[in-house]
Amino acid sequence: MASVHEELLSKRTNGILMPLAAMKTENDWGVGDFSSLNQWVSFLGGLGAKIVQILPLQETAPGQTCPYSALSAFAIDPVYIDINSVREVFLSPRAQEELRNLQGDITAWRLSRKAPFKVVKEAKLKVLWQAYQFFLEHEMAQHTPVAQAFEAYCNAKKEWLRPYSIFRALKEFYRWQTWTAWPRELASYQKEAVDAFEAQYREYVDFFSYVQWQADLQLRQSKIQALAAGVHLFGDIPFGTNLDSAEVWSERENFRLECSVGAPPDQFSENGQCWGLPAYNWWHIQQDNFGLWRRKIRRAVELYDLFRLDHLVGFFRTYVFKMGDNRGGFDILVEQEQIDRGYAFLSMVLESAGGAMPVGEDLGVIPTFVRRMLMELKIPGYKVLRWEREDNGYYREPRNFPAVSLCTTSTHDTETVRGWWETMPQQERANIWEMISAQKTDGNVPFNLETQRAIFRRVLTSGSALTMFSWQDVIGTLDRVNIPGTVSDENWTYRSEYTPQEAAEVYKTQLESYSSLLKETGRTGQ
Repeated sequence: MASVHEELLSKRTNGILMPLAAMKTENDWGVGDFSSLNQWVSFLGGLGAKIVQILPLQETAPGQTCPYSALSAFAIDPVYIDINSVREVFLSPRAQEELRNLQGDITAWRLSRKAPFKVVKEAKLKVLWQAYQFFLEHEMAQHTPVAQAFEAYCNAKKEWLRPYSIFRALKEFYRWQTWTAWPRELASYQKEAVDAFEAQYREYVDFFSYVQWQADLQLRQSKIQALAAGVHLFGDIPFGTNLDSAEVWSERENFRLECSVGAPPDQFSENGQCWGLPAYNWWHIQQDNFGLWRRKIRRAVELYDLFRLDHLVGFFRTYVFKMGDNRGGFDILVEQEQIDRGYAFLSMVLESAGGAMPVGEDLGVIPTFVRRMLMELKIPGYKVLRWEREDNGYYREPRNFPAVSLCTTSTHDTETVRGWWETMPQQERANIWEMISAQKTDGNVPFNLETQRAIFRRVLTSGSALTMFSWQDVIGTLDRVNIPGTVSDENWTYRSEYTPQEAAEVYKTQLESYSSLLKETGRTGQ
């Protein structure tokens, strides 16, 4: 039987990118949850999509919406749990009472234009706490089969789950102070102090393990349901985690805290970008046989069929800023050493993926050897239509894109295809329209359904085995997921205006156009 990796490279498919938080349904709390995921996967699969990309689900701190700066590389954000699908919520009178008290708020949150992460997560954790109390009294106290299943989960995941749960309890205990401000014994992760805290507050520590268990159960069930519907879930592994994260706190040896990861200078940034995320200690990580990253890959494979490797070039060479410096530099300067590290890393990824498909985010200024290696290892990289140009400035012919690639109209960090089309200079529009339609014009080409069909057809007839469109591109709106380099309540809080049932009516024309194009171009995954 072919692996997912082999299967997808041997077919021609299309997928839809939609952040899980954006998946509005009649019963969500204002943020898409795992039951929302099931509904949207069924709906998008019915349109012909064979892949649904949901972006990172890692837990973030209160008020932080960017999942690329997370509290943990492994833990799922509790905001995505469907409370009504948690068994103990249904069985617990106190959880039910908490739910009744929240009904007015939930109704208001559901009407939100943007996903209200902070308040929804707080409310869900309150209900889950009552459910957990019921679980302790009626399952753990009697060591039932359900309690045994929880214990088995904790044991299987203890490598990341135990430090995460202790870290998460400590964050609450110290009112979200950074771990660097905790008492020295805890801040330095001294075993005796950490063990003592866990022993004293075991019930509270285990609550966060219980929450992860529930999230895990629901996402795994979603993966099973998606596969039954012929749809693959596409997840994401962020390159870094926040300085204030469980892994940086508990696995200090894997990081260089005196350095931050970033990007080199380019036409948009004279001094480069400093992301404020701690740099990796690659020397130690390689000595440890990529232990941290093997665990990250295994975790992704448990939850998804495909996973995106964020900032792929960083595995070959990372641009780092030392504390206080305005300018950074690469951590490896010799090209052959960059190649060696990248090859060792990607070989480990393929070995750990066990047939799931990695996709390399290779956008930006990328050395030729990186893309050459992706081809050799059969790991798809990205082909974003608007950025694929020859040295003379002409747009590349998409039919010549290699099969081992993913072709798309936009990413979560760009404006939508409509936003791009409507804001580009007229001469630029004339150039790309000539490539898309083989027609010479003055560039006065408005964005409408026919323009959209022509753009989509060029992507779908590309040589790439994988093609993706964002939901906003399919329906032709301007709503963005993220504007890089900005901090705003608008970032990462995009929420569909409609449920799947409503969208089917409101966007009937666009969705029929999308489905017919998949059939016309043979992108049905057959």
